[in-house]
Amino acid sequence: MEKKDLSDLKKEFILDGEIEREDIGGLIERILRFCKIDKQGYVVLFDKNAKISTKLLLSLSARYLGSKLQQKTGEEVTINETIHYKDLAKMLHEKEAVIAARLKELKDDRMVAAIGPGTYRIEPYSIDKLLAELEGVVNG
Repeated sequence: MEKKDLSDLKKEFILDGEIEREDIGGLIERILRFCKIDKQGYVVLFDKNAKISTKLLLSLSARYLGSKLQQKTGEEVTINETIHYKDLAKMLHEKEAVIAARLKELKDDRMVAAIGPGTYRIEPYSIDKLLAELEGVVNG
């Protein structure tokens, strides 16, 4: 077995919170089955009956991927990967208290990160896990 340079191993092994270009394309192809996003970051979910936590994770994932796609393609970044819970409540047509409670649970489960007071972002490594679960439900 060929030995790798430690810096190469570090890049492969340690998650730095970013997703490489190849991963973004694959994740976007997969998430398209569940939602789309406009240039301002408004997420349109296809399954209106999904659990609130799933809606939150999909919305945050779409915003993260949309923002990274704009960055990687050199476009003006109009989609912010973070969002305040009150804006999520409006977008999802849910009560603010319900959204805040579900986000706290997702934060405790390390699926999302609190970036500032009331502002959240998906943990990038959570996106693949979410999509795998959703694909299992859709395919299973």
